[in-house]
Amino acid sequence: MILSSQTLGRRLFYTLGTILPLLIATEANAQTKGATLSLQECVQLGLMYQPALTAAQASLDAAQTSYQSLQNLRLAGLISRDLPIRRQQACLGIQIAEAFLLQAEWETRYAVTRNYFSMIHARNQQAVADSVLVKLRQNRENAIRIVNAGDPKSPVTQIDVWNLDVQIKFLEARKAEATVGIERARSALREAMGVDKDFPLAPTPGARLPDPLHGLDREQLIALGLERRGEMTQASSAFQLTDLEISAQRTSRKVKVQTFTAAGDPHANPIPQGVANGEYRPGAIGLEFPPYLVGKRPDRIQRAEAFNDRAGAVITKTQNLITLEVDAAFQKWQEAILRLNSLESSSTLSKKVADNVTKRFNDKKATGEELIRARTLEDQAQSYYNEALYSHALALAALERVTAGGYRPSYAAKRQP
Repeated sequence: MILSSQTLGRRLFYTLGTILPLLIATEANAQTKGATLSLQECVQLGLMYQPALTAAQASLDAAQTSYQSLQNLRLAGLISRDLPIRRQQACLGIQIAEAFLLQAEWETRYAVTRNYFSMIHARNQQAVADSVLVKLRQNRENAIRIVNAGDPKSPVTQIDVWNLDVQIKFLEARKAEATVGIERARSALREAMGVDKDFPLAPTPGARLPDPLHGLDREQLIALGLERRGEMTQASSAFQLTDLEISAQRTSRKVKVQTFTAAGDPHANPIPQGVANGEYRPGAIGLEFPPYLVGKRPDRIQRAEAFNDRAGAVITKTQNLITLEVDAAFQKWQEAILRLNSLESSSTLSKKVADNVTKRFNDKKATGEELIRARTLEDQAQSYYNEALYSHALALAALERVTAGGYRPSYAAKRQP
């Protein structure tokens, strides 16, 4: 039997080796400008304070206690012929609880990573709006100067000034949306980490979305998901539980016999959990077993066999859903890479066009409409590229989650912002 010593040791390491120094630094930062944390620091805090992990750990503790209580019944085996089977089932219950804890850890890692990247993305979009706003305001000042000069041959008119005013207002609204987006992502990140609503939180200065990664293998990712996901452990352990229940029902001639669910409910959690986005999400099927089986022994055995057949179907369904989930995450990554390849040079090219039109505008050779069109194109190109980088980052985080860490992406950002 494998107890949760590794899990407890891991969480103790987070507390003593990483979290305590981090909390001290965070408290110091909170007295000044607020806590600026790296992605890894946020993940570590989430693994320490997320209530979902506390709940999963409590379930594991309960499963261990249940097993130990059966071990302590030294003489009960003389009376209860099914006690050795119940002990085996309790051991499987520990495996299920450990698998659920592992699953909760990867869900927490994903939630923290996703919302951390969401903060960076909103900040990037705010920076794009700021950059274009500065340029448009400068262009507006130049337009006013040109109009006030009263040159009748100039293509720049008061209408161009008004058009620039309208475009500036549009961008100010965009900037406000990005500002709200930062705060919304910050709130979601706090929840994912399990920290207080007033916890001061911001990405480390210069934090960027990861560079595009290439060369991922779909079949390898699916194999990793099926091998490592806690849901597969839960499903296979539940099948063994129900198989043992058939043997347990054979040991008694009573009309009413308790099953393994009377001491605990290993199928309270959906396996696997739903996909964490808006994609197609077929419903999972879960284990089914009543706390008592009633009837003559052959009838009870037959019912137990039927529930065991259902548990076998749960394994197949879980395999199918995990395969679908990994494939969906892979397709998201592939789509993001294709978009990034298409948009890679658009930002630089659109900036060159906008700078060229601006020079012509200042030389009274281009209209305000041409200038606005060029600046809008520059804004859109950078925004589209940022969106593609964001989708790529979320896809990498999803692939890490759906493979339960079998694929550990590099979140490095070495390119120039």
